[in-house]
Amino acid sequence: MAEKTKYKVLIVDDDPHVLRMLNELFKEKYEVFPAKSGEEAISLMVANENIAAVVMDIKMPGMDGIAAAREIRRMAQDTAVIFHTGYPGDYDEDEINEKEKPFDYVQKGEPISKLTRSVHNAVESFLLKRNEHQWISDYAESSYGLIGRSMAMKNVYQMIKKVAASDTKVVITGETGTGKELVARAVHFNSRRKNNRFAFLGCNRKSPDMIESELFGHTKGAFTGAVSERIGLFEYADGGSVFLDEVGDLDIVTQGKLLRVLETGEYQAIGSPTIKKTDVRILCATHKNLELLVEGGNFREDLFFRLKGIKILLPPLRERKEDIANLIEKFKDRLTIEQGLPPKIFDSSAVGAMLNYDWPGNVRQLLDTVESLLVLCDSDIIMAEDVQVYLGRPFENHSDGKNGGWKTLTERIREFRKNCIIEALVEAKYNISAAADVLGVDRSNLRKMIKDLNISIK
Repeated sequence: MAEKTKYKVLIVDDDPHVLRMLNELFKEKYEVFPAKSGEEAISLMVANENIAAVVMDIKMPGMDGIAAAREIRRMAQDTAVIFHTGYPGDYDEDEINEKEKPFDYVQKGEPISKLTRSVHNAVESFLLKRNEHQWISDYAESSYGLIGRSMAMKNVYQMIKKVAASDTKVVITGETGTGKELVARAVHFNSRRKNNRFAFLGCNRKSPDMIESELFGHTKGAFTGAVSERIGLFEYADGGSVFLDEVGDLDIVTQGKLLRVLETGEYQAIGSPTIKKTDVRILCATHKNLELLVEGGNFREDLFFRLKGIKILLPPLRERKEDIANLIEKFKDRLTIEQGLPPKIFDSSAVGAMLNYDWPGNVRQLLDTVESLLVLCDSDIIMAEDVQVYLGRPFENHSDGKNGGWKTLTERIREFRKNCIIEALVEAKYNISAAADVLGVDRSNLRKMIKDLNISIK
């Protein structure tokens, strides 16, 4: 798997012990630059571009933290500064200019999770201020495991950031295969519960008895086949999160028991008289309309209102086709490494064929298709014909019948140019000037190419 992008964090403290501790704390996730003074911090800022966040002590010999932060803000306005001090009296918010106020203020001695959460938020703030599509998509992939730089997916990333900061209830909706479990994991692993367990249960894959056993656990001999005691997910993930995928498929009896957990935090293992307590965050996902299930009597109304919180809607792949080319490349690179397959290229005609498909199975179907084509295709170059045969669609031959139906080099170049322009137009939401900037061509030339290639503009 490709190495995750590490974003740059500058840590400034004159205490070597604190500097070493913070370096160990952040080095796994970020590229850390330690500095022992304000002057050294300024030198590191000059020598290194795109430092996203600075964790700054205030009371230091020579240039103090406030003066150093002022200079850093002058050099790099988007870089977020977090004051981290053991002397609360060193920082008087009323004495600092509004433009020079830090992104956050964390006292030494407060829970370290507060500092790590502040740095995480500061890095995200830096990336969003820069508004660089590639940076944002890379960060979403490394932090959330989600791929996509379309506006629809950036809205999803923003929602993840907002709901992760609290324990508010979340319902993730979207068609099958859009990546609802990835979003649930993103919410958990960016929340205060991230150091505790994340538990998953697919409610549409097991019988009601099995679901109840997995959620609540059972005692030895509680039912036929219960040869030993088993703890349930509510005990296993205490302090963490439980993700119920396809919650709309829960049976009515289990719905009632789940409601009790949500209302009181209490539950009983099957066969046990003991009432246990749990502190879990319930995350739900469904591709069904829960309101319609309530109207039809198949879902408890009281549970619906207990679960109903902030909704995160994952768009189907057909509504974010500008992400398809990037997804193909990411999947191809990952699968080639993981499975030891020989490297192959998806020809522009193959990408075009995949852009013209509606993907009813969404991202999961696209991943399966890329994997199958990498395994099945004998050639090093995967063509449109390969894609169309695999997807069971007739091959559309746009050649003039010469050369046995094979496209000439000129035809392939024309097709490649057309696909590049279409992708740029989609990325730019059909704004000609923005698309011209993406392609690095003059706007008038782009208009001419659009006309020559018979590209329709929405």
